[in-house]
This record gives sequence, C-alpha cells and structure tokens, in this order.
Amino acid sequence: MHDDTIELRQPTADPKVLRAFLEPIAVAFGDDYTDEMFEIDRQLFEMDRLVGAVDGETWVGGACAESRRLTVPGGAEIRAAAISGVGVLPSHRRRGILTRLMGWLLDQAEDRGEAVSVLHASEGAIYPHFGYGIGTLQASIDAERSAFRFSRPAEPLGRVRLVDVDEGMRLIPAIFEQARAGGPGEVSRSPAEWRHQLLGDNSSRRSTLGLKSNAVLEVDGQPRGYASYRVKSEWDDRGPKNILNVLEVVALDPAAERTLWEWMVGIDLVGRVKVWRTPVQHPLFLQLLDPRRLGLTIREGIWVRLVDVRAALEARTYAGPGRVTLEVTDAFRPSNAGRWTVDVPGDRGVASVAAAEPGVEPDLALDVADLATIYLGAFTFADLAHAGRLRECRDGAVAAADRLFTTPFAPWCSTMF
Repeated sequence: MHDDTIELRQPTADPKVLRAFLEPIAVAFGDDYTDEMFEIDRQLFEMDRLVGAVDGETWVGGACAESRRLTVPGGAEIRAAAISGVGVLPSHRRRGILTRLMGWLLDQAEDRGEAVSVLHASEGAIYPHFGYGIGTLQASIDAERSAFRFSRPAEPLGRVRLVDVDEGMRLIPAIFEQARAGGPGEVSRSPAEWRHQLLGDNSSRRSTLGLKSNAVLEVDGQPRGYASYRVKSEWDDRGPKNILNVLEVVALDPAAERTLWEWMVGIDLVGRVKVWRTPVQHPLFLQLLDPRRLGLTIREGIWVRLVDVRAALEARTYAGPGRVTLEVTDAFRPSNAGRWTVDVPGDRGVASVAAAEPGVEPDLALDVADLATIYLGAFTFADLAHAGRLRECRDGAVAAADRLFTTPFAPWCSTMF
C-alpha cells in the first residue's frame, strides 16, 4: 500500500534535524542511540545519501547509503552502494515506506553509476523483495580457550605489540588493503570508518563486549598482520573466565595469521573465545586437534543487488570462452528484465553483455535476486537448480553456465556496515 500523505525528504546537516531523522531508525532497531554514537555517525555520513520519510513534520523512517568499492571475481573493483540503517517506526509499517526508501536509494545508485548494491540484512526475509540475493557466507566461533590446541607446532614469527589509534591508522589500513586485494566480496573502508569505528573504542560497545585493543604483528620491522579484539571481564568463585571477543584478524600470509591466533588465545585470564565474523573455510578447522569444539556456525554475509545487470556482469571475469543467454525477471527494477547474452570470446575471461538478439532462446531463466547469489561465487547455477530457483531451458545449460561463472575463491566480506 502506498500512502500519499508520507513525503520522502533528505535531512540537512543541522544536528537537531539529523538527530530527529535518526530517531525512527534507532527505534526500529531497538537501539539506545547515545550522544556518543550520534557524534561518530556524523563523522561517517554522506549527507547526500540519506533519505527519510516524513509524516507531517515528523520523521517516521529513514535509510542510508555509503559509497564503497566492491571486489568482484577477477580482482576488479566496482562502485557499489552499501545500504545501512534502514528503519520505519512501528506505527507506520505496512504503508509502503520501506519500498519507497529502497527505490529512492537504488535510483540514486543507478544515477551515480553504481552497478551493484550491497547490505547486511537485519532480517533475511525482507530484501529478496527488492532483488537482493545472498552474496557471501560467513561463520562465527564460540569455544572454550582449551579448544585452541594446534595439531602441529609452528616456528615463532616476529613480535606482536599493541598500538593506539593514531599508530594503528598509520599501519593497519595498509595491511587490510594489501590483504583484501583481489578477494571477491571485500569492500573498501574509509579513513573516517577506520578511525572512529574500526580502531577507536566507544562506551556503548565497551559496556557489553569489553575494552578494545588493536595489535600488530611485525616481522623484521615490517607489519605482516593485525588483530582487533575486546576482552570482557568475567569472574566467579573459581577465578577468571574472561571472554575474548575477536573482531578481526587479517594477515598477509598463513604463517602470520597463525601467529596472531596463537598470540590472542594465549592472553591471560581468558576462558572463552568468540569470533564474530570469519570465512566459512577457516584455516583453524585444519590446524586444531579437535575443530568440532570451535562451535562454528554459518549464516549469510552480505546481500548483493545487481542495480544494472549488464554493467555488473561485464565488470567481473569468467572462466571462458563460452556463451550463455539468461532470461532475467526483475519486478522491482523492470529495466533489468529481459534476455541477456553473456559472451566470453577468448580465454582472458572478459565478457560482453548485451540484450539477446530477437528469436534467441534463453539457456536459463531466473530472477535477478537468484542471479545475485551467483555473481560473486557464493553459489552455483547447479545449487539454484537443486533448490528449484531456476529453469533450465536447454539440456546441459546449467553445467555450461557453471563452467563459465566458476571462481577459484569463495567470496568473503570482512566489513560490517
């Protein structure tokens, strides 16, 4: 249902206006939105990418976008609209506000030449309606510290030391950029995000997860990796049971990554280790004596939306040569709907994508949200066929398309936004 009494409006940078704009988003998420959180967000917002819904003069919903770069198969980076902070007051649900907000954000993304949009979904049932599909998977770990017993010894490597925010800004973003290069699914991070969110501490997180620390591994004086974590104090009559909340571990090579893990799980007074986001195929699963004790769980990571099907498909590379014609449906952005031929003429993997010639029959038929699950390599056409999410229009087309779209690495996004 579309409510014509609700107006879409962009907030100004005036602190009172901006705070009023953010209030319904905080209410929708059940957040205690503190002054400290507001001041951090003010450093991060791109004001021209905020849009809200107004009933009279009252803000009743809002949404935000960020300008990011997404790495796609083949290693290229493309411009992406990263959506976050989407919320509507409970009193104004079922009035078409969310649909209008998402339409506004995707129209803006198209105008800015952003071929894809990405987001982390608060509820997975919401965003397929807007053409988003699961783009990456991620895992989490919840284990007693005693579970981190390595099956084979490793040579000592370098020195790990703690750094403050200013030194972290000089060392850590460069490590991340080098490590993420070429990794499909990774997104860029801004300097303000590094300083205020990723390296800086804030009291709202400190009260629930403990003090934040940032550590850098140096080998022969050169940075080789870093770890960001929080330690939550927990004691009982039998002594310390602190919880180590691992936020991120990034290294330039496997030996450096293992060194950082061994250093962290060796921190005194820790009884339990929780890891918020990791790749599903984590090296610890092959390094520890009893990996079952990691308590690894799997869920979806980022959701991907192809804003411009043609531009998005041309941006990535393929295991060509080959050709496939896809019949794509897209109820939310009908300009994407139609038959698209992906033609990879040589072994360089570069494709040209165009509307299929009249009379050309499709090889496969699927929705744009399902095509998004294929885009980075999280799933295959065979996975979709097994799930009943596509129609094979020509015998052997699923296998042929998978040969063309196959990727050597599972996609992974380490960044929350």
